Amino acid sequence: MCSAKASNSPVWELSEEALAESTLTGTVVLEDGYVELSDQDTITLPDGLLKQGEDFTVELSVLRPEETVSGQEIFLVSDVGAEDEQGLQVIYYPPSYNALVINDSGNRCVEDRGFLSDRSHKLSLVVKEGQMSVFRDGFLKAMTAGISYGSKPYTFGGSKDELGSKYRFSEIKVYDQAIFPEGFDGSGDRMINYSGEGYLMQRVRIENPDLPRILVVGDSISMGYRRYITAHFEGRAYVDYWVGGHWFGETARGENSKAKVAWDGVLSNGPYDVISWNAMTLHMWNGSPGRCNEETYPANMTEVVDHLLASAPDTAFIWVRCTPWRTTPESGRAGLDPVHNPRIVRLNAVTDAIMRERNIPIIDTYSLTLERFDTLREGSKDAVHWPSSVNEEMAEMIIEQMEKSLSAKGLN
Repeated sequence: MCSAKASNSPVWELSEEALAESTLTGTVVLEDGYVELSDQDTITLPDGLLKQGEDFTVELSVLRPEETVSGQEIFLVSDVGAEDEQGLQVIYYPPSYNALVINDSGNRCVEDRGFLSDRSHKLSLVVKEGQMSVFRDGFLKAMTAGISYGSKPYTFGGSKDELGSKYRFSEIKVYDQAIFPEGFDGSGDRMINYSGEGYLMQRVRIENPDLPRILVVGDSISMGYRRYITAHFEGRAYVDYWVGGHWFGETARGENSKAKVAWDGVLSNGPYDVISWNAMTLHMWNGSPGRCNEETYPANMTEVVDHLLASAPDTAFIWVRCTPWRTTPESGRAGLDPVHNPRIVRLNAVTDAIMRERNIPIIDTYSLTLERFDTLREGSKDAVHWPSSVNEEMAEMIIEQMEKSLSAKGLN
């Protein structure tokens, strides 16, 4: 089963013969073309089947069980040894998260939410020239800058927890070459995921190093407006994205704080001429324990801002205010949430003072969206996001300041 194959033929394919050549733990039985795997039942490929540094493809179909436990995880594919984190881990988190996460040596490099439904889904990991493309059901979900190699052969199944439920795997195929899904056009210009300690960002391919570079940092609100920024600067500047980060807890303090380490990693992907940022405020300012202590926030935020100004003195930073938190009525228009929104107002004001003291421009997306409640669908259960027309307005405000910042640098 592991002998040389004809072109485009797998070097390993799930079968009774293949299972006999593999290392199995627990009870692994092939029935009607599938095996059921959990934390105790795993399949490990024969050692030496894939050579480090060479192209390869791993395909599998997986179906989640009818009953799952939120917060648990199962390794769909992993070559990480028990004694280290070096290597690739493809992890599925069941509902309510329901996400596929890929870690490269402990750093998250792919996140795909809504990964499994009530039917089987095909996952394809295609590695060509050190770069990995991730496909779900033939559709490209992400491209990564590269991958690391672990100390053991690739294993299907396994978990850090006792799952209590089994996942159905089928159509497992391994190729010693890059096999892209039929119809895939690899010539398009796509963003590439770059990751490191505390961050996962998307970067544009740099073809003209003379063009300015812009970084948009934020939460899911920025995911609504960032495409308008990219479209505006097409052909004139490169726009990268970073959604997420460690921000306002005690993790912000100290020389090697999580916030500073993450920011340093992101900035190493520059240099950037302009950075607009919002810093996950709707996530961190929601009142959840441990996320943002209002008493320590001013000092924490000040320390992070001063670190950024010292680390990237030639970058023009722009602060984007946090938008309102709304009620979610059964019917009728939303209003301002009486619990969450006052905290948004207070922390916006504190941040404004920090930014003004350092001459960092402030984009007042709060006031804009406060006047756009009439654009919301009645009875909406979404407390924070906005329709595309409002996202475009937010983008226009940010773009205006970006243009000013680039002009001051003589870059537009």
